[in-house]
Amino acid sequence: MIRNIVFDMGEVLYHWFPDIAFRDYAEEDGRLLYDALYGSPDWRRLDRGDIDEEDIIPLAEARVPDRLKPEIRRLARWYELTGPVEDMETLCGDLAGAGFPLYLLSNTSRAFHEFRVRIPALRFFTGEYISADHGLLKPDPAIFRDFLDEFGLTAGETLFIDDWAPNIEAARSVGMEGIVFDGSADSLRRELASRGLL
Repeated sequence: MIRNIVFDMGEVLYHWFPDIAFRDYAEEDGRLLYDALYGSPDWRRLDRGDIDEEDIIPLAEARVPDRLKPEIRRLARWYELTGPVEDMETLCGDLAGAGFPLYLLSNTSRAFHEFRVRIPALRFFTGEYISADHGLLKPDPAIFRDFLDEFGLTAGETLFIDDWAPNIEAARSVGMEGIVFDGSADSLRRELASRGLL
């Protein structure tokens, strides 16, 4: 029986568009900016907590022409350029109202502690687990085991919702249940209802 529901953040609770670089810039500039920042190995280091936002900016700036350097700082603060996923605050409120403790499990940097106020659904959450605070990244099964230990949860009683199938498979490998989020709060609501959770 499911007693706990765990959400990813990016593209589940809050929009994370790594293609912002392509949306807001000419294609060639967008590719340069994407490769310098989001597509670089340093982005994984940021999410693992090895470096912080102020560390990654000069590293990325060094990879682009001078005319694009100011854009790196803007794109590093991607959370200022997006917003909450539609209708997820309401869905989370309904789940919390039904008695389910809600948790966050996200690959993200320590900047989360600054921008979490932008994610209204988090007001319903019991706990938050951020990769950069623990030095682990999805889809490594170790992050799921550590998350369960952190909050004293039983894997078989815990449902994980993420937009990337490999993360769901990793959660299942440690005994959790999982749903791949397709971007629609309505379809997620239907799936949860079909499982008797709403």
